[in-house]
Amino acid sequence: MRTMSGIRKWRELSGRRVGAAVTALAVAGTVLGGTTHADAQAAEAAAVIGQSPSASSAVSVGVQFHGMWGTYTDAQRRQVLDRFRAAGARSVRLDVSWLMLQPDGPGSYYAWGVEFVDRVLGMANERGIKPLVTLWLTPAWANRGQGERVLPDNPADYARMARWAAARWAGKVVGWEVWNEPNSPAFMAGAEPAAYVRLLRAAYPAIKAGSASTPVVFGGLEYNDTDFIRRAYAAGAHGLFDVMATHPYMGIANAGPELADDGTIWTLSHVQAVRDLMVRNGDGHRAIWFTEFGWSTHQNDPSLPAWNRGVTETIQGVYLARAVSLVRTRYPYVTRMYWYNDRDLVAGGIQQQNYGLLRLDLSGKPALAMLATTNAAAAAAAAARTAAGAATT
Repeated sequence: MRTMSGIRKWRELSGRRVGAAVTALAVAGTVLGGTTHADAQAAEAAAVIGQSPSASSAVSVGVQFHGMWGTYTDAQRRQVLDRFRAAGARSVRLDVSWLMLQPDGPGSYYAWGVEFVDRVLGMANERGIKPLVTLWLTPAWANRGQGERVLPDNPADYARMARWAAARWAGKVVGWEVWNEPNSPAFMAGAEPAAYVRLLRAAYPAIKAGSASTPVVFGGLEYNDTDFIRRAYAAGAHGLFDVMATHPYMGIANAGPELADDGTIWTLSHVQAVRDLMVRNGDGHRAIWFTEFGWSTHQNDPSLPAWNRGVTETIQGVYLARAVSLVRTRYPYVTRMYWYNDRDLVAGGIQQQNYGLLRLDLSGKPALAMLATTNAAAAAAAAARTAAGAATT
């Protein structure tokens, strides 16, 4: 999720790097606001994802679904899940609050909160959708009332709850993501890698005890933050997760996904540096998931800084298709992608408000159709691979 901490980091980039990135954008022909070449790019995207799918084309594309938020009624939850199911999504990313599950202490679970999770997971599962669950937000009793984004005093308290959740919802989820953006002070107070690794060290064996076959996912990092990952490995993160996760938003927020890596964390292409770091630490066999990625749709005032730029609705769909195609062809170790997010918001500023595949009235943007097309290509690739395997047996 785009945050003020990310914005501050972007401001710290040198003018040389910003200038080089803008030059690269111009060379690549990407749009810097407005609708120039929109039709041509839409046609290009359609051609790319319409090609015969290859063996590497089956990366799954899901959606961040704020189904636990009070902004939805149950009828709307079902409607939105139906739309995503029709677009070929077989997973959504669902944020679940520890605070909601255990508000009163470690010895009990709040019946209303547990039933709420049961209900929303059930809605998804009934449609053939298995959520990735992000488990976070600390109850006051676990950290002396320091705030829900402060880690617990004793990581074993989180681990006990995580084991219980993993056992209760075993078989209903595709993974358990331990916290959200632990490298961002906006989401984990202090954003300290060693503190996060302490949480992982307690949570990993506990979740496996609850459901041995369900992957434990490193909390999705704001951007491809190789520095945080390097420091987490130094603190002992190896062996404490099954999947690495990042949120590869573009620092130049209306840049296309192909923008070359300039050595900073602000490009999708910097995922290769994440991969190289994992290989050096003995985790080359582990997948990377993009548990958030996306572009915001809004007009660009000339005064908007690079990190706050939007794109047209047409270009949002184009960039979705191109990002998926890029990952499928160049970064095959990225095996899941989750678009951020389900629908536009009413708060958070112009950038944060407009990432949705759906508008506020739940009508679909062009990106929803692009999601359907990319997922159809993935399904065709998977079917072809299955048929080929059957033919050789």
